[in-house]
Parts: sequence; C-alpha cells; structure tokens
Amino acid sequence: MISSGSAVGIVMGVLVLTFPVIGVWVIFRELKFGLAAEAMGQELETAGEWPIFQLVLRPSGRPTKESADDNFVEFAKQAEANSENWKAIFALSLAYDACGDRPRARRAMAEAMALHKKK
Repeated sequence: MISSGSAVGIVMGVLVLTFPVIGVWVIFRELKFGLAAEAMGQELETAGEWPIFQLVLRPSGRPTKESADDNFVEFAKQAEANSENWKAIFALSLAYDACGDRPRARRAMAEAMALHKKK
C-alpha cells in the first residue's frame, strides 16, 4: 500500500503499520499498571494493612451506593490527612472504585504508585 503512490494508499499503509505498535504500547502500559497495583496490594496484605470496608452488598456483589459513599467519606478524610502516605491514597482508590468512579480510582492509584516509588 505504501508503495502504491496514491495518498490514500500511503496513509492506509502507514496506519496498518502504526496501529499494532500503538496497541502493543497500550497493552504494555496497562499490564505494567496492573502489576504495580497488584504488588502494592500484596505488600499491604502481607503487612496486614489491607483497608477494611464496611459495605452492604447487592445480590450482584457490588456495594450499595449508600454504603460505598459512607466508606468513601472515611477514606477520603484519611487520605486528606495523610496525603503523602501511599497506603491512604491506595485505600482512597479502592473507595472510589467501590463508588463506581473508575477514572478517579485510576488517578488515585497512579498517585499511590508515585508515592510508593518515592518511599
């Protein structure tokens, strides 16, 4: 396609070669993120410091909005008071996830990872 000489063919050829590279990069980044989060979770679990949530669960296994919101308030206060403690930010990330706010959960986990690297 690239050697076809037409602008459309060249663009399509370049994209056919570029998209797999982008896909591999995205998969690598997600795996790296997940493995780092898992390692931090294992560290907390081994130390006996895994955050305890008092959640009321629906039949599906997801927490009710009210119980997740109540827990979130507690973990948000702890994270605010200990903003340089990766463990508090990690717990906040889990609280965001329990509330169903995945984008903020992910940002909080990334922040916890950055703090964990500094320690």
